[in-house]
Amino acid sequence: MAERATRLRSAPGVHGSLPRPENGIGKQAARAASRGGMPAAAALLLTGLLALSAPASASDAGTQPPTRVGASAELRTRLIDEPSIWQTLQAQFDTDWPEGPMPSLPSAMPPTARLTLREAIATALANNPRMLAASLQPESVAQNVLKAQAFFDPIFGSDANYGRTNTPVTNIFQGSGQSDSDDEFIAEALTSNWDFFLDKGLLSGGRMRLAWTNEKLSSDSFIQALNPMYTPQLVATLNQPLLRDFGLRFTRLRIAIAEAATEGAVAQFQAQAANFVTLVIAAYWQVVATAERVEVLQASLDLAEKTVRENRTRVEVGVLPPVAIKESEAEAARRREDVLVAENDLATARRQLQQIVYLPGENEFVPRPIDAIERPSSERVEFDVEEAVRTAVVKRPEIRAARESVRQSKLQVDLDQNQLLPRVDLYGAGGVNAASGTATQVEIGGVVYPPSPYDGPYSKALDRMFSGDFYTYQAGLRLEIPIANAGAEAQARQSRISREQASAGFRQEVSDVVLQVTQSAGDLSSAMERVEATRVSRELAEENLRNQTRRYEVGMVTPTDLIKFQNDVAQARLAEVQTIIHYNNSLAAFERARGTILTRYNVEIETREPTHVPWWARF
Repeated sequence: MAERATRLRSAPGVHGSLPRPENGIGKQAARAASRGGMPAAAALLLTGLLALSAPASASDAGTQPPTRVGASAELRTRLIDEPSIWQTLQAQFDTDWPEGPMPSLPSAMPPTARLTLREAIATALANNPRMLAASLQPESVAQNVLKAQAFFDPIFGSDANYGRTNTPVTNIFQGSGQSDSDDEFIAEALTSNWDFFLDKGLLSGGRMRLAWTNEKLSSDSFIQALNPMYTPQLVATLNQPLLRDFGLRFTRLRIAIAEAATEGAVAQFQAQAANFVTLVIAAYWQVVATAERVEVLQASLDLAEKTVRENRTRVEVGVLPPVAIKESEAEAARRREDVLVAENDLATARRQLQQIVYLPGENEFVPRPIDAIERPSSERVEFDVEEAVRTAVVKRPEIRAARESVRQSKLQVDLDQNQLLPRVDLYGAGGVNAASGTATQVEIGGVVYPPSPYDGPYSKALDRMFSGDFYTYQAGLRLEIPIANAGAEAQARQSRISREQASAGFRQEVSDVVLQVTQSAGDLSSAMERVEATRVSRELAEENLRNQTRRYEVGMVTPTDLIKFQNDVAQARLAEVQTIIHYNNSLAAFERARGTILTRYNVEIETREPTHVPWWARF
């Protein structure tokens, strides 16, 4: 059935992560700063940034199981499975009204999880509550396919009843006896009915009904020849539209519309998943960038404190004036403030990553903290813009969703324009009937009539019914022509307008995708060049600081100039870090623009399964 139209299973949890070096880059840089100054610290930071671990290539994804997105198969089964009759009845008499869940907090802060970028993406896709809710949307839309198939569902029904009727006798042909109480004539009748029917919609747009009715009548009337009397009847009726609602295609139009809507919902969720992966990547690299910023600023602070100590020594020996100490102390205090601001920014970035990844901790409301252990890559990538555009047009889920919207709107136009036709229905009915019962002696006015030839039990009535001797049939043509038909005309106009809107939206979506690919390609190319430019700038700043430090040692450069050169190196280092992070974000944006980011990170979202058509919906 259509409930299996979409399966978006959850990813397995992350049970391990890559170890982080025991001694961080920042600590090593700080020791290098204390020994060899700012250039050595900056060089060590750059080496650590580029040498630890780069993002895995797309080929590495093939060695890992695909990441499944959203709700688990167990949850989907529980949502789709119908409750038992007992559970439904029990809920009818349940007097306890449900209350919303109360959040609980963990007893202690859960341990920090160290995740690579791929692990963070897989964990976020499997556990983030917003993604879980979004993954259920295609499943919800897919139920419209099942709803559209309900037209063909056969309906079985039955009715059993018993009745007694006492009516006054108003003419002699009722043949009633006399009441003993007040000389009133009363006719008494006892009736029993047991009826069955089967009703079903047909592929031709018609509707068929097969009804089997049974009645048992017992009466005190002396003119009733059969008492009790059984009257079974089997009747088939058919109502077949010839214009409005007619045709094999029309009966499946609503199913096709629901299928197109489901395909569009799956494509929209794929776009949501791609955007979410890009968001996780940006949050992950933000943590890395802020951590590197803390390390660079900490190394700069260590160098400033080293300069304060050296200036005090030079003042004591008379090489520098006392104001040099105050100047270097002020600079050290400023850099200490920068470190404090950067550390707070790092804590904020980690909390944001923790909220996005949502790695389960002690309870479901507070996720575990996340530590980013992977480092960005600065390796150049080769790409072809024209090939990227062609790939995006084929793979971007937004284009597929817009295309399905156009298809859905065209089908809706066909459905609504059919309702503009007059209603011409061919209808007919045919059946067989019979009677049996206990024959009684009928005497009227002294004349004795022969007993009924239809004497016999109920089974005898069935034999007579299926003999075909007693039958009924009816056929006709029903015509209905609306004079204004304003409602159907308005609906048809709206559907045609929606079709044009969907077509325009499709053209706009394709144009937007092409623009996004070209813009992201330009950003990526610019980012690659900026990585090289900031590297050269950082190296020149380091070389200049080394030269100026030697001049400072012989008194040719003032402390103010030395502080400026130190700040130039720190700013160059920070600019290089930010550029490398921007390059990795630009690479992710380029993959997102051409529709390959889910493939790059081995994320799998299953498409809609073919609609299951039960046997009773094939005729």
